[in-house]
Amino acid sequence: MDNSGNYLILFADLIGSTEVAVEVAPSFYAQTYVSSYHWAARRAMAFVEETQVVFPSERFSKVIRNIRIAGDEVLSFTPLDAENDITKEDIVTSAIAFAYVAKLYWLASPYNLLRMIGRQFPRDMAVGIHIGPAAIVPTTEDEEQIASLHINVTKRVEGKARDGKESRIFASYEVYDHFDKWLRRVKDSGGIKDRSPLSFTFLEPRKDLDKIKGLPKKLQLLELKWPANNDEFSRLLKQLADTPEQEDIDTEKAARFLSENFLLYPKNPFSYDEGKTSAISYNGSELGSNALDYIDKWFEAVKELNKLFFDECWLVLNCYLLSCSFLRYKGINQSNINRYQKIANTLLLRLTNLMERQKSN
Repeated sequence: MDNSGNYLILFADLIGSTEVAVEVAPSFYAQTYVSSYHWAARRAMAFVEETQVVFPSERFSKVIRNIRIAGDEVLSFTPLDAENDITKEDIVTSAIAFAYVAKLYWLASPYNLLRMIGRQFPRDMAVGIHIGPAAIVPTTEDEEQIASLHINVTKRVEGKARDGKESRIFASYEVYDHFDKWLRRVKDSGGIKDRSPLSFTFLEPRKDLDKIKGLPKKLQLLELKWPANNDEFSRLLKQLADTPEQEDIDTEKAARFLSENFLLYPKNPFSYDEGKTSAISYNGSELGSNALDYIDKWFEAVKELNKLFFDECWLVLNCYLLSCSFLRYKGINQSNINRYQKIANTLLLRLTNLMERQKSN
């Protein structure tokens, strides 16, 4: 019996893991660096699975599955052949959403926050997303496995993503085709108050075709980008800075969920079972012993980074979105809200200037 078919394959990897392993003790590498990455990936998957909560008008009928997290890598594969066109679009877009939220959470993770407090540039991750035929591997394990040249192709796409200029989330052309159809569908479904930031992104083709090892022909790869001159997107960003209280605005609810899903428990935020088992080892004296302390450290870090080397539009945007999200975390007193909002507004001003520069170029 033929058990082959088309699969959506996602591969994500941390950039610079070898350098980190050389620089730090094995315990820090495993319990802070790698654990921060695992936390980011797991919480990103939880966020994507809750799209019906955060963006009801854009909820996915199905999401990616078979998420495997090992070391500094994440692999996911999802069968596509049996699905209808709209479901395929949802699965593909959920992969892009997962990649983007995982990058957000990795940026805000204890490992990267420690770097930013030390006035070091945060480390990034690269993602490759591809569609291709694969077959199921016979196994006695409960977990499904597949084998295909296209798993290797996806890993090569991720390798190319390391040279990206913005998101470092790369996709092949068929992924673009499904994502573009999803974008056109959701743009017609409601007003700005119902739209997610993801619905403003697009996959931009690379100028030159890329040679992928193992393939006879070069591939057209695309990188996920934000619009530099979209008035609606600018209004959405401004709305986040204004901290509106209207519960009917989906982005407001999503921002709250983004922070509460990441800082899972107020007293011991990076734990799996209400504070009993820590998922990440980090120095409480440096990052704070609870979620509110951690948020305070975040805002102090991005405030200092803005003075140092904030010239990457994508990084400033991500720091801004995270800051707007943390601003809404439950229990923050009004004095801190006012202080945090000033920092967020400074980020927005910097972001606006960088977007204007992109437009002029």
